[in-house]
Amino acid sequence: MQIEDKRYDSAVAEIGKSLERFLRSHLRKTGRPRLDDMIQEFFTETGDRRTRALMHQVREKRNDVLHRDARFDFERFQKFRDVGFELDDRLKRATGADAGMREIMISSSLRYDMGNAGDLLKHGALAIFVDWLLGRPGERRIHYADPFGGRPWGDLKDETRNRLRKLSSALPVIQSAQPHWKNRNRYYGSSHVVRNVAKAATAQEVVLASDEDKLARSDLEASGIGLIENFIEGYDPVNGFGILSEQHDGKFDLILLDPFGKFLLNEFCRDRKQTGHFSSISRAVKRNSDLCIMLFVLDMKDNYIHESYLEEKEKMKDFSFSLRCPRLKNTGVRGEDKYNMEILLISTRFAERTTSIEELERRLRKLGKTLETVFAGTGQ
Repeated sequence: MQIEDKRYDSAVAEIGKSLERFLRSHLRKTGRPRLDDMIQEFFTETGDRRTRALMHQVREKRNDVLHRDARFDFERFQKFRDVGFELDDRLKRATGADAGMREIMISSSLRYDMGNAGDLLKHGALAIFVDWLLGRPGERRIHYADPFGGRPWGDLKDETRNRLRKLSSALPVIQSAQPHWKNRNRYYGSSHVVRNVAKAATAQEVVLASDEDKLARSDLEASGIGLIENFIEGYDPVNGFGILSEQHDGKFDLILLDPFGKFLLNEFCRDRKQTGHFSSISRAVKRNSDLCIMLFVLDMKDNYIHESYLEEKEKMKDFSFSLRCPRLKNTGVRGEDKYNMEILLISTRFAERTTSIEELERRLRKLGKTLETVFAGTGQ
């Protein structure tokens, strides 16, 4: 059995457990009756044959992975996940509550904790930009793409929760971006940050994401995010920077490029041929004055900061904003002790230096200052 199949099997078993928890709660059982008995009792209450049939499918698949070591390939698992989605929807219509099957993620564990310092910098800037854009006269919708989408959400570390408490107090838009850090122990990834801020602003949004990892794509779609390749003909999820082609980039107001540690390494490391992605970014924003690109850069080792990177960045200084966060040591949060982290917000509209642009700059600087205060004294 492949490693991925084991992960699917674990998710199948968890979907079965979520159904049991739902039925036990709905039927107010104090004991632990067999799942089949609970399904029959629920059917007796509702008379809903289709829902009962879906429940039996979940039960049978759960029993397969628990007792017969069944093997699920990706396509078969996707079909089963769709069964869980339909069942969740039907339960919600029938009872007002779902079983939480859309909550179950199957992506591999990350090498960092979601909500680390880099995430707070990146997602804070995203929230501020989206809130600023939607607050401009006539701007009541945003089209957003995140080709390196990663996981839709993750659990919160205590340190991150403490930081969010301070951040949301100083910057209310953070609370809009991360509305469930208090009551659901959830930290949202980039696509949901954009969606959450747009929802708080009562604006329309088209939020699309993808990832080269098919498990991450599956989780993004399961969480309610549309996949870029399902809406943009010719887009290849394996090549995230392909979103910068003239064929694609004109469809968006904001594109986040977050290729983890690969960008500086592949673009400017001395022993590698440059990929030309920085030039693609520059061409894209010059073609489309309404487009903003946010680039998230991780500096893993100082010698990866080639002078060419600084030169390319200097070329954009008249139409970009940047914020930087240094490594933070011994904080207990993975992913912030190995990297210097930087965001670049790039758009030719920033060169206008209007009152509105100055307001955006002021808000970004406030984010930087607030983060400095929040991070001060953490670790050693």
